[in-house]
Amino acid sequence: MSKTVARYFGGLAVFALALAVLSAGAYAQVTLSIGLTPGTDPNGEPSYTASVSSSGGTASNVIVTYTMPSGELPISPALSGGCLFTPGSPHLTVVCSLGDIAASGPAKSVTVAVHPVDTAPQDVTATASAANVSILASAFVTSTITEVGLTEMAVTMNSTNPGKVGEPLVYNVTVTNIQDDDARNVFAILILPKLTTFVSATNGCTHGVLLTCKLGQMSPGTSKTVTVTVLPTVAGWTQATAGIRLTTPDRDFTNNSAANSIWINP
Repeated sequence: MSKTVARYFGGLAVFALALAVLSAGAYAQVTLSIGLTPGTDPNGEPSYTASVSSSGGTASNVIVTYTMPSGELPISPALSGGCLFTPGSPHLTVVCSLGDIAASGPAKSVTVAVHPVDTAPQDVTATASAANVSILASAFVTSTITEVGLTEMAVTMNSTNPGKVGEPLVYNVTVTNIQDDDARNVFAILILPKLTTFVSATNGCTHGVLLTCKLGQMSPGTSKTVTVTVLPTVAGWTQATAGIRLTTPDRDFTNNSAANSIWINP
């Protein structure tokens, strides 16, 4: 082989090597990694923190998708901190947006909290995806739930019976926490009977269109009673309805209200 031909093939080999290096740089593969850590939120509810990092380049529009048991109750609102909770079967799904993650930057994390409804093991999977990544990253943990901790609130109401026009008609509304966890931010609410004049109510009550009474936190097995007095102005049947409002998950809403009808004598 002549020196000219040898130089030609040598130059071609160098060109091919340079092209391969440039191609590898142009098509460097971006890779995601994810870690999933169980914990508890400030109220003792199970929480799960997913931490996502990128290598090989910037991962664009990173999404973390949690799958949890279908019966879990979201602690966060439907849309909170970039996360969307979607209840359903067979899973509760939580989708969180983390934006872009640079390879040279720190990992980005997101934490979601739920309220368990039974003591079965809580299997949670977190999957990370990105617009420019073809292979998903996934992590899995199982949490042991020792107690459910659901509140179960019940409302009862009794009153003077019968009533009399111009004489005090007294309502006693009792709220009871009959389950095994604290109930937080509890309010008793009373729709006052028509054709009556408001007289008084227990301290902590605000009289408006509705009578709203702040009960605060209620421990398991405790009850609080609100007393309300009105004066009937017209004879006949009159009705009042009582209910509650709280921020803790409640297992059964069917016993969260009470109503009665009272005959008012002339």
